[in-house]
Amino acid sequence: MKRSLVGFGSLLALVFLVPSLSALTPAERQAYLDWMKTTLPDVPSWTTWQQTTGELPPDYDALPRMSGLPDPLRFLDGRPVRNAREWSARRAEILKLFEQYAFGTLPPKPKLDRAVVTEEVAHEGYRTRQVRLEFGPEGKGSMRVTLAIPDGTAARPVLVSPGIAAWEPALVRRGYIAVGYAGSDRQDDAAALAELYPDYDFALLPRRAWAAQLVMDYLHTLPEVDKARIAITGFSRDGKMATIAAAIDERFAAVVAMSTGTGGTFPYRLAGERNAAEGIESGTRMFPTWFHPRLRFFAGREDRLPVDGNSLVALLAPRACLIEFGLNDWVSSAWANEQSFNSARPVWELLKQPSRLGLFRRPGFHSSSTEVREACIDWLDLQFGRSTTPWDNDPLFTYDFATWRALSQEKVDLKRYPKHAAGDFLQAADGRAIASPADWSARAEEIRAAVKWTLGEAPPRLPVPAGPPAPPPRPGGNPQQVVPDLVAAVTSQTGNPSEFGWSLPEREQVDSKRIAFGYSVAGDLYTPKGVAEGTKLPVVIWLHGPSYPIGYMWVYRRDLHPILALTKAGYAVFAFDQTGFGSRMNETKHFFDRHPQWSQLGRMVEDVRVAIDALAKEPRVDAAQVSLFGYSLGGAVGLHAAALDARVKHVVSISGFTPMRTDTADRGTGGIARYSHERGLLPRLGFFIGHESQLPYDYPELIAAIAPRSVLVVQPTLDRDANPADVRAGVEQARKVFALHGAADRLTLREPVDYTRLPAATQDAIIAWLKAESR
Repeated sequence: MKRSLVGFGSLLALVFLVPSLSALTPAERQAYLDWMKTTLPDVPSWTTWQQTTGELPPDYDALPRMSGLPDPLRFLDGRPVRNAREWSARRAEILKLFEQYAFGTLPPKPKLDRAVVTEEVAHEGYRTRQVRLEFGPEGKGSMRVTLAIPDGTAARPVLVSPGIAAWEPALVRRGYIAVGYAGSDRQDDAAALAELYPDYDFALLPRRAWAAQLVMDYLHTLPEVDKARIAITGFSRDGKMATIAAAIDERFAAVVAMSTGTGGTFPYRLAGERNAAEGIESGTRMFPTWFHPRLRFFAGREDRLPVDGNSLVALLAPRACLIEFGLNDWVSSAWANEQSFNSARPVWELLKQPSRLGLFRRPGFHSSSTEVREACIDWLDLQFGRSTTPWDNDPLFTYDFATWRALSQEKVDLKRYPKHAAGDFLQAADGRAIASPADWSARAEEIRAAVKWTLGEAPPRLPVPAGPPAPPPRPGGNPQQVVPDLVAAVTSQTGNPSEFGWSLPEREQVDSKRIAFGYSVAGDLYTPKGVAEGTKLPVVIWLHGPSYPIGYMWVYRRDLHPILALTKAGYAVFAFDQTGFGSRMNETKHFFDRHPQWSQLGRMVEDVRVAIDALAKEPRVDAAQVSLFGYSLGGAVGLHAAALDARVKHVVSISGFTPMRTDTADRGTGGIARYSHERGLLPRLGFFIGHESQLPYDYPELIAAIAPRSVLVVQPTLDRDANPADVRAGVEQARKVFALHGAADRLTLREPVDYTRLPAATQDAIIAWLKAESR
């Protein structure tokens, strides 16, 4: 399939600019601040800053609501960028917005007063040099710099990094000058800049990035340096810094942005708790000095942030930029980095340099290696004209709707699909009102048929050969395995509280068993330790959200992982990576080449159904008490699976949906294109964009089709991916069907004042609901 160059949510003008109907009053902004202080985890330094400055949250309604990534080629007021001159103006706007919302204000670059060589040592084939740069007010600023320079007279390319030691051997051997400067956690001469420039409030990482300009000034004085071929790199937090440095100083010809996480190339909109990833809340709590405190106001409000990781990448155009990350790097995301690449690439195309933006997806977690560094230098050689070896970006997420449509030859005659009004599913096909469970039974079958059509045609499913796969040893995994053991990588973490929610003492109080099921899928059954022989436990299937790097695990979560919370409450829990995530990420690329009439959500629902088949054979599981616990995308999967499988007794959907027929382009959420164009979850829905009222089914019907079994919908009132009022109305429509069965109380709606996340209080309330429904 061809690669889509459409950014997240930007297709069909899905970067929404929703005008404000009314500005937030100071009292409303104060109320929101009070909510932040009482609901989000405490950050003492942030609270001190807020009290000192008196700054309130911004008027969110005055900022454009952009559900997808902000379009780099569109000004904040909506005007398009049509040429290089207009891009220059847009670039200045983006940089100014970063200063306002993330960096803090940057002082003008000072003159480099003096470069003092403190040591120079000759080695075999190269020499090292230690330098102190002096600059700033009254010459009080200083920055230590280290160089490793190959012998010879030719001007050489340069790679700059904070802490260059790991790169030196490879760089010098390949004819580069390796330059390191004290702009990292280990050596941070930029820390003093806050006192030197008290009128500027630039944060720690932007300070280190700003200081790289002085290093560049010094390099421009050296005859050994090829001034046109100076690059900068960094890994993790230093990767954020390097990307910001190249955005600030256009003299950097290239940047190798390695595993930056959010604040670098990884967009905030595709991160955070909804994606089980590093985000604004966790980042500003754990590392409050990295960026300006103002950024924390956008925790859960990422759709109001005028810039994002793709915007930062775009600032580097038309210079060379390599976005590097690990496939299972838990501070990154292959999906998000590819969307950042796709969104920023049109800027390089406008400037006629598309080959200068690259992707490098390596296997593994959050780490680097000599092999990875060598590959990055290969890419630099190509960009600097030292090599002609082609570079393959090798994108993993290649789905796009147009290609699927051509491949599948699917067509939909909209004339066959009538318009629907709210609650009209309570009428039979002949127009009569549905007044009894018997009447509803026939209507429910029609709904299930519509769901099955939308999910697509599943291929035949043959019986699974007997015998589970041999489980790898844990903790630590199997060193001979090709695919990393993601579960072992998480459960072997020693910190407490664990940043994965896999915390003590609960993690020592569970047993686990690997189970093969379905078509080439394996999951883990967790049970409480010490359960009496012969005991059959109610079982919960955990359906995770879009956690690309580590599947059903979680990162940047200090509350207890749902698996441990449920086992602690006495449940058996079955967990597996859903297709396209974690250990199954590679299933994405060729899915529709292999199954053009199916859907990825259809595969997810099939996996749930065959998981229930497998659990029925487990001696420690009560197959009559199966519950589904779905978060974000998992919530949507759970509702679909429960509607189609009567064996599910209880289903929990947390931030799992918004009614689709009212999720139109003017609502600002991204609309149903999130299913059909963004990820290929339900491609057939793409035919109904602009005709949402004609969709063959909607979530209220889906919930109603589960009646009279128990359903809990958790819909945070600040969920940016939903229209909470529509969710409430849909639940009340579905409740009428539950009432037909005398079970109106089995449909529950919880509406925490929160955004999409799963804090301990909400999780505990869900488990209490499960226990109450099971009595």
